[in-house]
Amino acid sequence: MSDKSKPVASPAGRVVYVPMDRPATNKQRRIGGSEHDGFNDKLIVQVIRSQWAPKGQTEDEHGDQALAALLGMMALNPANEVEGMIAAQAMAMHAQVMECSRRAMLPDQPSEVSVGLRKGAAQASRAFCELLAALDRRRGKGTTQRVTVKHVHVHAGGQAIVGTVAAADTGGGGGPKREGEPRAPPAGLAHDPTVGAVMPPMRRANAKRGPLPSARHAERPVPASRRKIDGSADG
Repeated sequence: MSDKSKPVASPAGRVVYVPMDRPATNKQRRIGGSEHDGFNDKLIVQVIRSQWAPKGQTEDEHGDQALAALLGMMALNPANEVEGMIAAQAMAMHAQVMECSRRAMLPDQPSEVSVGLRKGAAQASRAFCELLAALDRRRGKGTTQRVTVKHVHVHAGGQAIVGTVAAADTGGGGGPKREGEPRAPPAGLAHDPTVGAVMPPMRRANAKRGPLPSARHAERPVPASRRKIDGSADG
């Protein structure tokens, strides 16, 4: 036990002495992202154990499988411990995707089992993509958008809008408005007093009302509704 060791209680109730003066060898940083190989070594062991090893696998095959997992972590190029953990989890999810996909193709198994394995592979694949997206966001490579405006030409009567514009709900059946597209104000209605007269007046210039002109032949008597017609019986 070193003089600079720190006692730490483990979940099993045992006291573990963690050496605090261990030198940072920095040999496995390309894999785990840490300057301390104690962290990198532990992460490497966890990743290797997350890879499923079939029965009868030879030592060389197991070594090739572990090497592939570590090369995948190196491809993600973790820069610190947090990125190293994200890379390790991503490789664990990749192993689950491939193993579930392999088992789903085994013959002579119930269709329910095959469907469940394919669903498990899809879920692990989505988790893998989310881990990669989290790694990109941490490195500042997320979906942040930048708008650079160099020249804006606004003609007379026009409007210039730079940025994201939320489309208003017009309540009609037309399609959504395009973002950033200037729109002219709606036309005034005929009964809108703030717009003014937009239609010719309905009344004549003389406001005094006069009698309506009589219809032609207004004094002509109206024929009886029931009258005798020659050749017919009395109604």
